[in-house]
Amino acid sequence: MNNVLVMSDNAALVKFFMNDVFCGKRLINTQVDYVYSVKNLKPEALRELGMRSIDFKSDQELCEVIARYDLIISAHCKQIFPEKLVESVKCINIHPGYNPYNRGWYPQVFSIINGYPVGATIHEMDADIDHGNIIDQQMVPVRSYDTSFDVYNKILSVEKDLILRNIDSIIRGDYVAIVPSFEGNYNSVSDFKRMCCLGMEHVGTLKEHLNLLRALTFNGYKNAFYCEDEKKVYVSISFMIDDNADG
Repeated sequence: MNNVLVMSDNAALVKFFMNDVFCGKRLINTQVDYVYSVKNLKPEALRELGMRSIDFKSDQELCEVIARYDLIISAHCKQIFPEKLVESVKCINIHPGYNPYNRGWYPQVFSIINGYPVGATIHEMDADIDHGNIIDQQMVPVRSYDTSFDVYNKILSVEKDLILRNIDSIIRGDYVAIVPSFEGNYNSVSDFKRMCCLGMEHVGTLKEHLNLLRALTFNGYKNAFYCEDEKKVYVSISFMIDDNADG
């Protein structure tokens, strides 16, 4: 019996795992459980799917997971996996970035800014964040008028393709993983928050300013802002595309 734990803070991906990935023949001799991170502040949609929270900072919960599961799949999980866990159980990460470029948080945001490749990666997890050997990955194209939200949705689509393409070999453990050719770069939550505070006197090209605004535009979120009269003024950008333009 293979005991698999899927840990995710993304309801759409969890539904995909439940309805499209772990079904039919893949469930033979396989028990799959689903949990979300205790760091998730809005878990209602995940609870509706029958999920419970888990905290890897709890020694008791960590030991229970290590003792019970043969494979752990992280899919957009907000909690960092401790070294003890990744060294004790095979842990696989579904990462919304093209490793090793822009490892860490919000890779599509930083790719829009620095022009590095963006996409999705399935990789083994080690003690460093988004750092392990690569099982499979795929880039996504980014247009000059794509916002962070647009790129993220492209990545989600590619992630689903990668998961379906590799899940059987991951369960069997007979996949071939490749060591990244270089260390890449890492971005933290703090890096993102600093970017959100707009410098009104900042000098740059129009392209740089557009890239910054579209990188920080994500439907439903207040990201980019400046301050005026002791108030935060939030800024986002939208594009209208005319397919029939004649120039």
